[in-house]
Amino acid sequence: MKKLLLWITRYVLLEDLICALAVMTPVNIRWVIIRLKYGLARTITIQDLLLSYSWMTCGSQIIRSVSQWSAGTSQIEESIHNAYCSLIDRAEHYVYIENQFFISGLSGDEIIQNRVLEALYRRIMRAHNEKKCFRVIIVIPLLPGFQGGVDDSGAASVRAIMHWQYRTICRGHNSILHNLCHLVGPRVHDYISFYGLRAYGKLFDGGPVASSQVYVHSKIMIVDDRTTLIGSANINDRSLLGSRDSEIGVLIEDKEFVDSRIGGKPWKAGKFALSLRLSLWSEHIGLHSSEVNKIRDPVIDSTYKDLWMATAKCPLLNSYERFQSCTPTMHELLEGKNLAHTTDLGIAPNKLELFKDGEVTGTDPMERLKSVKGHLVSFPLEFMCREDLRPVFNESEYYASPQVFH
Repeated sequence: MKKLLLWITRYVLLEDLICALAVMTPVNIRWVIIRLKYGLARTITIQDLLLSYSWMTCGSQIIRSVSQWSAGTSQIEESIHNAYCSLIDRAEHYVYIENQFFISGLSGDEIIQNRVLEALYRRIMRAHNEKKCFRVIIVIPLLPGFQGGVDDSGAASVRAIMHWQYRTICRGHNSILHNLCHLVGPRVHDYISFYGLRAYGKLFDGGPVASSQVYVHSKIMIVDDRTTLIGSANINDRSLLGSRDSEIGVLIEDKEFVDSRIGGKPWKAGKFALSLRLSLWSEHIGLHSSEVNKIRDPVIDSTYKDLWMATAKCPLLNSYERFQSCTPTMHELLEGKNLAHTTDLGIAPNKLELFKDGEVTGTDPMERLKSVKGHLVSFPLEFMCREDLRPVFNESEYYASPQVFH
């Protein structure tokens, strides 16, 4: 029986004296507090870690978001923000992002100050003007993490976060898809696309079949199978400006390379970055280890369109009708389906009705779902597109600064 996956995150272990010293103090303080609070006696040693992981030689640099209030520094440091923008600008073939949030601004945006979105926009436009293949793939949660439905009275803060994310992605003149569609036209999804993760299983033995999002908690970016950024920072102003939340990350540049391919041509891929991407993508689209060569080249159509995008469009996990209360698709929104109560957890009926040769037959949902591979689904760009998701005057969030949510 498949179990529902609820959370996914990524981490990296460094064996580097200078990097270790840079992060040792805050990590040690937090670990000591946890041990004292919960009475944990056992200490994890370096020997334990060395035996548990495979190691690769890479160049690494610690990057941070800190300021005087959070780290006692004389200046605001936003090296995580700078690293994101610089890596995107220098990317040759693709950018892959997994993040818990995606709230950013284009040049001239007077509200959102971080410019990750502007860097993506400029890089895509450069590829379009040069008539070169370039892909941006972004995986984020289907809904912000919370209990209950989007329409619940206590979900104003969640709807506010959704407002800022949709403002970034596809709604209004500040969104990247709006601006790219105006210049690139219908080929915009050849350059950039958005996804989430969803799993299914039985809630308990003999219980109903349910589907729930796999909550993306990762903060990771892989560029050209050579460079990786992993850390604690979300893509929003709170994490990237330096003056607000304190964050830490590591920029990893491969020093060991293997023969690979990008864009149908030979490419020296970094051993760490390539292995990480292949591991993530295999998990997301449900490939066995023996099939990994199908996604070795990340940008050709047979990978990007025929495998990645095709998996994400699987109607069984995307369907609002099959899993009542799930996030609906664009088609179902336009058809005016009843969306009175929308939660992350969707329950399938005991039998799915199928029409064949003019007759209605019933089938077990689990039998139908056996054909589903992986967890990848398309991000619902049109979800609640006719609603104003910002807090209203009778909600306490209305009186909070909008900065709280981005």
